[in-house]
Amino acid sequence: MQEPKNGAHPAESVSYIVVESGRNILKGGIVVEAGIKSSSTIHRSGENFNGDSVQFVEAFSSIPVILHGLMTHSNNDFMASFVKNIATDSFTVAMEAAGTGTNSNGEDIGWIALSPGSGSTSDARFMIGSANDGESDGVTGKGQSAHIITLTGFNEPPAIVVSINDITDTDGAWARGGGTSDKDVQEVYAEEDKIGDRDQKHNDEKFGWAAFEKNTILDVDTSAAVSAIALPCGDIGEACKDSNDCCGYCTGSGTCA
Repeated sequence: MQEPKNGAHPAESVSYIVVESGRNILKGGIVVEAGIKSSSTIHRSGENFNGDSVQFVEAFSSIPVILHGLMTHSNNDFMASFVKNIATDSFTVAMEAAGTGTNSNGEDIGWIALSPGSGSTSDARFMIGSANDGESDGVTGKGQSAHIITLTGFNEPPAIVVSINDITDTDGAWARGGGTSDKDVQEVYAEEDKIGDRDQKHNDEKFGWAAFEKNTILDVDTSAAVSAIALPCGDIGEACKDSNDCCGYCTGSGTCA
């Protein structure tokens, strides 16, 4: 965990999903595509969201949910990520500094695009979706309230990962859990930093989420009509533009490691 002010932070529970780069159809009909985008583009409070374009290997049948976050910590300081312009065949992504004033020469941003839906995968319950509720989602301030994700069919609190999708408020923000977190409800906020000012009011945002029973193994549906598409990757020492070109990651000198 990284505080915007680099302060101490108590222990938290962290949910995670691990997906190999490439495109697959999972059991339960989940279409998933994942990758890593190397970016030196930074959004700061008050600026327009100008991200780097990512093109899907194949278009989704509807707008996917995109989970995203930094895979590297090259700047040794605070930095988040944002996604914008989500379409069935592409989206844009970049770093999010908001009002912190932090810099980076470049970071790798991991992303997972998932088809929305609910059901069972590998005999485990899942829910994938996105929504905004028309209410301001800031952490504190008059008129601010949590965005409530309603969960159904879970017997215990699931592992849930949430990201802001198609961010709109130019102050910049990232998804933060808080309040109720159980088998039926997950409350989330659009959190801003408090460095430039103490105001954490934030406009309504669209949140994307993926909830799975804990310890779910995501298996490829080998009977799917569309076969999995594996992205080619470069070996150590081969030239690269970003980490999508490599089996590992792309170094600052432009070679795979």
